[in-house]
Amino acid sequence: MSRDSLAGSVSKVDCRATFRPSGEARVALYRHLSPMSVNAIMRILPVNSRINAQPGMRCLITSLAVGVEKPKTSFVRGDVGLLASGGLICIFLQEVRSDRPLNPLGKIDEGIEFFEQAKPGDTVRLALIEPSPAGQSVDEKT
Repeated sequence: MSRDSLAGSVSKVDCRATFRPSGEARVALYRHLSPMSVNAIMRILPVNSRINAQPGMRCLITSLAVGVEKPKTSFVRGDVGLLASGGLICIFLQEVRSDRPLNPLGKIDEGIEFFEQAKPGDTVRLALIEPSPAGQSVDEKT
């Protein structure tokens, strides 16, 4: 089964961010926002990352090397973006206007409180959620 068929839809890619031992958040990435960036993320998943805490956002440190794509500088609570210059996947906890443009990626569907509680250096595992044949999500793709 290809990674594209795991997405469950043409645009939406469901992911799970697991914080041990506290819980998990559901992250929805949308290909139409930044197709090359979302596809690059899908190729590296699952990824274990450390949290980088910034005012108004939490960032996942990755090894992504992608260019700027459909950049934005204004984000609201729950938005997910990619800082292409540093390979950081950023989760916005409040309305933020960034000095640097980020590639928009998607939204936090549920569990944003786990990102709010995360401290610098905490680990998080970001993985795809496989859709079941009936369309409901099941265990992550490893």
